[in-house]
Amino acid sequence: MAETKHLQHSITSGHVWVVVNETSHVPAFWAHPQIGGPFPGLVLLHDDWGMGPHMRARVHRFAEIGYYVIAPDLFEGQRANSQLEADALEIYFKGFALPKVTAALQALETHRKCNRKMAVVGWDLGAELALEVALHRHDIMAAVAFYGDPSNFFGQLSELQCPVMVINGAEDEIMQRTEAQLRAELAADNKPHQVLTYPNAPHGFYNDLTPMYVPEAAEDAWFKTLTFLETYQGQPPAPDMKGQDLWSGKVY
Repeated sequence: MAETKHLQHSITSGHVWVVVNETSHVPAFWAHPQIGGPFPGLVLLHDDWGMGPHMRARVHRFAEIGYYVIAPDLFEGQRANSQLEADALEIYFKGFALPKVTAALQALETHRKCNRKMAVVGWDLGAELALEVALHRHDIMAAVAFYGDPSNFFGQLSELQCPVMVINGAEDEIMQRTEAQLRAELAADNKPHQVLTYPNAPHGFYNDLTPMYVPEAAEDAWFKTLTFLETYQGQPPAPDMKGQDLWSGKVY
């Protein structure tokens, strides 16, 4: 496990609407430190189960580290109660997802408290969108993809515009059939990248609200994600502790 420690910022969070175009808005959840800045911008992209408590907790956790964070609700308020429903929601909304991601990035980049150093982190469906963003946008400094299916991007990975980290579990059937080609294509391009595969971890191992959760792998992935983001996006500013109780914050 990484040894880097981070003092916790006091944060503000809530539900917002993000403008997609003149006639469309997307709901989102965001969080950011209450004081200080400017802060690096981070867009988090949820999995095929939709925007739920675990996703909001992720937003909080990154904001406490010192990121300005927004997570667009790609399913516009709908959530799955079964894998069948999750698959159906992904099929229905996937084609409309990228403009929502673009709108979230724009909302952060133009915010006065964001330093315009942008990154994306996604899970499952969100991981695939993170890879798509990394392929086509020049303003992204890093992308992290948790257990998505990279096969749609095979043959295009030489066009990545930023460093990419791909995180998977060894028991994930998607990774079992795609890992070799993923590693080969990323290595052939010789751009900065990391591929992490955790033994005995299934698809969805990062979600602590499901039976798939693997605590050791999830926490190690958390610290390695922070290290990766800080390497390519820069370290978020620490909280200004002047006049505050130095013992009041968590340490990550």
